[in-house]
Parts: sequence; structure tokens; C-alpha cells
Amino acid sequence: MMPRDTTFRYWLVCASVSGWKMQDGEYTRPSFVGDVETPENLDSLTFGNLIKLSRLKDGSSIFYDVCKIVIGLDKAAVDKARAIDVVSFVGWVTGEVNRINKLFSRLSEKPTDNERKAGIDKLNFGLFGMVDRYARRMHIQNHDDVLNVSWSRVFRCLEMDKEETNFQRRYTEVIEHEYRRKNSGHRSR
Repeated sequence: MMPRDTTFRYWLVCASVSGWKMQDGEYTRPSFVGDVETPENLDSLTFGNLIKLSRLKDGSSIFYDVCKIVIGLDKAAVDKARAIDVVSFVGWVTGEVNRINKLFSRLSEKPTDNERKAGIDKLNFGLFGMVDRYARRMHIQNHDDVLNVSWSRVFRCLEMDKEETNFQRRYTEVIEHEYRRKNSGHRSR
């Protein structure tokens, strides 16, 4: 058991020797990492920073990268911070990013049979497709500008688009059903 005030740099050396791995689970957000106050949530995180965080790989650099992206701490400041705060913060951010990514994955539409027949499965454009969709929706010429918008705004707009698309599908089905009902009555006469 290490003392509570163990610096991250010292802890990192010990962790690398012992083969320590970050565990999945719930981490409590510390109020501070070093002298920097941590955000209560990641709602103001830009879409670009969310993408950066989503692409990080495990390893010691993840601690430095997360602290740089989210709270602007450089490597030297992270090394001096308490290890428990750095590890807790990175674990908390990782959990939040996973939660946010699950929200975005809910935006995927289940294709209809006709859409499948038409080849909709070939239209998977990944993250760039999401950036492009938001840019077109908001009439933004430069895709890089989308990366500076908060992820929560991008999500809400795309969520509204999904709801409108689902409404249009249901409305089309109602119209088709009504058309078939009226036409089946004419045939029987």
C-alpha cells in the first residue's frame, strides 16, 4: 500500500514494474488533479476532443493524454500530482467516454428490408460521416469547425434527426397502409 501523497511519476514506475493494468469499473472523479480543478461532467467537451479520447490506447501515455486533453495539464504537472488523483480522474474520464460513445451508438438506425436490398450497409462512413452529417445539417463549410462544437450539441442534433427520420418512416407506413386499405375496397366492387 502506497502513501496517499505518492506522486504519479513514482507510482508509474512502481506500476510498470509490477505489471499493473487499469481495471474497468467505476472511478470517483477527484475534485483536483494537481492544482487544476476537474470538471463535474464532460458535457462541454468538444466533439474533436471526444474523438481523441475515444482513440486513446491503454498504456502509460493514456494518463498524460487524458489529463492534457480534458484539463490541460502537461506531463510535468501530471508527474507531480498525486497518483490517486491521476488514476481516479483517468478512470472516471474513461468511463464517461464509454458512456457517451454508447449514446452515439444508439443513433444508428436499423435499416428496413428495402434499405438493405438497396445496399445501405455499404454507407458506413464512421466518425467522419457523423462530422459530415452535422456539418451539412448546420451548413458548416469546414468540417474542422464541427470538431470545436460540444459533443452534447452534436449528439442532440443527430438525435433529433433520428427522431424525425423515424417519424417519416412511420408516416410513410401509415400512408401506404391507408392507400392499400382504400384500394382493396375498390377491387372488391
